[in-house]
Amino acid sequence: MMKSLLRALSILLLLSLPSLSAQANQAALVQLVEYIGADYHNAVTNGKIVTPAEYAEMSEFSGLLARGVASLPAAEGKQKLVQQAEALQRAVADKADEPRIKALARSIRATLVSVYGVPVTPKQAPDLAHAAQLYQNRCTTCHGTEGRGDGPAGVGLDPAPTNFHSLERYNSRSLLGLYTTITQGVSGTGMAAYDGILSQADRWALAFYVGSKAVTDKVAEEGKTAFNTLPGLKTQLPLDAVVAKAPADVLKEQGPTAYAALGYLRTEPDAVFSKNRFIELSAQKLTQAEQAYQAGDSATARAAALAAYLDGFEMIERQLAAVDENLMRDAEHRFMAVRAAIEHGRGQAEVSDAIAAAQAQLNRASAALDTDGLGPVAAFSASFFILFREGLEALLIVTVLLAFTRKANAAAATRQIHLGWLAALAAGVATWYAATNLISLSGATRELTEGLAGILAALILFYVGFWMHNHSQSQKWLGYIKNKVHNALDGGTVWTLAFVAFISVYREIFETILFYEALWAQVTEATYLLYGIATAVIALAIVSTLFFRIGMKLPLSLFFRATSIVLLILSVILLGKGIAALQEAGTIGAFYLNVPTVDWLGIYPTMQGITAQLLTVALAFFLWWKGNRKMPAA
Repeated sequence: MMKSLLRALSILLLLSLPSLSAQANQAALVQLVEYIGADYHNAVTNGKIVTPAEYAEMSEFSGLLARGVASLPAAEGKQKLVQQAEALQRAVADKADEPRIKALARSIRATLVSVYGVPVTPKQAPDLAHAAQLYQNRCTTCHGTEGRGDGPAGVGLDPAPTNFHSLERYNSRSLLGLYTTITQGVSGTGMAAYDGILSQADRWALAFYVGSKAVTDKVAEEGKTAFNTLPGLKTQLPLDAVVAKAPADVLKEQGPTAYAALGYLRTEPDAVFSKNRFIELSAQKLTQAEQAYQAGDSATARAAALAAYLDGFEMIERQLAAVDENLMRDAEHRFMAVRAAIEHGRGQAEVSDAIAAAQAQLNRASAALDTDGLGPVAAFSASFFILFREGLEALLIVTVLLAFTRKANAAAATRQIHLGWLAALAAGVATWYAATNLISLSGATRELTEGLAGILAALILFYVGFWMHNHSQSQKWLGYIKNKVHNALDGGTVWTLAFVAFISVYREIFETILFYEALWAQVTEATYLLYGIATAVIALAIVSTLFFRIGMKLPLSLFFRATSIVLLILSVILLGKGIAALQEAGTIGAFYLNVPTVDWLGIYPTMQGITAQLLTVALAFFLWWKGNRKMPAA
């Protein structure tokens, strides 16, 4: 029955293994070993061959698995994996009983995951309602309406379509194996490849959907109670384990309670995508960092400490900021202090103390997020202050530029500035959509992008600020503007101002969208979140109108000087925030000072950031003093 399936898959793997990446090889090998464990009973029973063709293919499969494992890159633990694969090949040759084959298959799958890591996991909680629709549209003709393998197109197929309600098969298949099958298909069978046809999110949703059909309501309810009440179970079943382990593995390794919890998580994947996943990952990475540092491996310790923030805590920091921003900021500093202690080669006791402090902040973050959601007042306040705070800097910059070009009677420049900030809105939304649906944008990439954009904006604002200041000293230039000469600004200056508008808005819009995405998951009444947005928009409009009107009424010389001061202050703020973002990304080191954090001024307690800001202020005073020494042009 399995002849065409296994032979075709064997050819596929033989062709793939030399060229695929190690992660793709591992995914294929997980799929391969799961087939052996799930279908060996069709070939051998009680030490006797019951289907010669099936047995021949099991022999071929086990040999292919051994060769595939041998071709994987060198890694600590690979030799154990090679020995396990060879043991499985010998067991098949000896016509071992099914329990022995299943035990070997489980051990190989577990070692693959532990040695080489899970090659891929969902980026977001699978939408099972959407998966049900996908299943009805694409899978029922073979697998049947209820997934029992009895669809009309499946009659006569060899092998027969999978019955997803089969408990035996359920116990043997991991979600990773199902996802790999949906993605790659099985050549020579009715199982088509859906890579390129369905999105990655859709394929994961289908894997969870069909992988949960054998879970009974009773098991799911027991698992839900256990997962939410028993201490330590959430740590034992992080996302990686839920995806990579077959239920039989969990039953053998962790017992019936964890087995039921795994069934629940397959039926309710939202539960494993909660903040617990990221907090537990962060705590685990901090522990790894401490162990590596104790072993004298500073590079591994630093990498683990960085991953503890970027892959763990950073994923829930916006949710935490909506609840307790001070706690979020303090936790950020604790993580940076861990990296700083490791980078500067501090003593083991100091590094351990820093890690313990970060772990304590993780516990406080977990407690702060462990609520039933934000109520109406908290949702409104968080929504208002997110938009008002994030939008104020960009709004001030754009308003200053528009007031300046209006006074200069430079209509073309005004249009370019409007084009700049509108393009930034579109680019920010497009970046968010791509990062959510098309590409995987890591925490390091987000922080690096924000940091570079902040520093670039700071440099340009510093230049534009002094450009305005210098022209404010020139009576000839002021007269030039008063006469409303049409070509008040040259082309280079126009595009510089437009780019300032673009980069200032772009660096805020992407982060603002991510903040609201996190806040949306925290609120109990979304209406109040929308009220907060509307109120913030009104407040920003009032601020910009007042600023614009006051600016237009000021004498030209005073206006130029005032706006140059505003832009220079904003450049110092953006410089501090840009350096902080690069420090969070691990690009720049951090040496901590005993000074408070003033987020709205871009002041963070690190020597690198404060030194850069002080030097910028000193340079500004020097250039200001130097410019004031010159007599105004006649």
